[in-house]
Amino acid sequence: MKIELISVGSELVCGHIRDLNAPLVAAKLTELGVDVVNHTITGDDSKDLKFSLKAGSERADLIIITGGLGPTQDDITRETVADFCNLKLVSDKKSIDHVKSLVGNIHVQKYVNCLKQTEIPEGSTVIHNATGTAQGFLVNFSQTNIICLPGVPSEMKQMLEDWVIPYIVRESEETKRRHTRVVNTFGMSESLLDEKIQRIIKPDKSLSYSTLVNNGIVSIRTTLSNTDKIKADSILDNIEEEICRELGEFVFSKREEALEETVSDIFKENSLTLAVAESCTGGLVSDLLTNVQGSSSFLLGGIVSYSNKIKENLLNVSEELINEVGVISAEVAKAMASGVRERIQADIGLAVTGIAGPSGVEDGADKGKPVGLVYVATAINDDLEFKEYRFFGSRVDIKKRAANAALNTLRLSLSGKTAKQ
Repeated sequence: MKIELISVGSELVCGHIRDLNAPLVAAKLTELGVDVVNHTITGDDSKDLKFSLKAGSERADLIIITGGLGPTQDDITRETVADFCNLKLVSDKKSIDHVKSLVGNIHVQKYVNCLKQTEIPEGSTVIHNATGTAQGFLVNFSQTNIICLPGVPSEMKQMLEDWVIPYIVRESEETKRRHTRVVNTFGMSESLLDEKIQRIIKPDKSLSYSTLVNNGIVSIRTTLSNTDKIKADSILDNIEEEICRELGEFVFSKREEALEETVSDIFKENSLTLAVAESCTGGLVSDLLTNVQGSSSFLLGGIVSYSNKIKENLLNVSEELINEVGVISAEVAKAMASGVRERIQADIGLAVTGIAGPSGVEDGADKGKPVGLVYVATAINDDLEFKEYRFFGSRVDIKKRAANAALNTLRLSLSGKTAKQ
């Protein structure tokens, strides 16, 4: 089965908001083993949408449209699809009852406006929206079926999982579930990593791999299709083992697990506590860690020491040291890690300091140091370690990569190992 995705909304075309629906739909369909042949974003214009529908109907068995099913004049999906298929719109009684139960007793005018959302092309199948007023539908057109879903991500996702995916599984005789494995790494460039993976994985019609980079983390996704689960598990186990042996400590997870989850597991397993001192990351390291359930069992607290005075007064970093070597230095990073550990009385102290940009420091001991220079330090008992990083990108990019680097440095310090390219 070949599937085309169309996202409707001028706000998507203009870049005012990101399309959250298409990536989710594509990932779910790929997992099922069906082919997503194209993805189009079109504005709230009937002519443009008809053009996309015509092109999609020539190359896909099924078109899935998200968006444009709202109650306002610029929501043109249902009318355009009906016109494209030469069908008239008719009201669906069950949908009317549903809308009335949601809003009819609260706001009469809103109920009247939402009645537009109960109309579907004549002869089509209603895809009921349990949580919203925009009803979806399936309509047959020539050799291609068209499914329309609302653009609200939470509503779309529920309808996708409850109705669309079961429908595709039933209708597609060729659907075969793909088996995937994900290995997450940090610290090795994507190009170098790819060179190493090419020695291990030889892609063919059934076996493939891809890499995805996100704030310094490189994920390797290996996919195997057209085979049963037992055989697939055996093949993927061997590939995963070879990848981990080749990449060593650059691998932080063999599951689809975030770096902060891996670090959290280490702390919980070893009953250790942590204190964090952050400068350039502005609290982002602590934010990542507190995204993990149960982080309160090991993360005692943190200090965002953005100014030199806070570093001096709260972390006991000497003014003389700052004047001599600069804030962006290994020495100050180590002093921050030691200071926050002692201040908060934790087993381990973690510190990060750097220049996020977009401009560098114009005076003092840090003058001339490059944007993207970051130091991360750990204090474990009396053992102080540091790592120097050089990042590029926007200010936000550098902050995110520095936060991940801090977590990875902490992971390596706790394991007593250092990844070397």
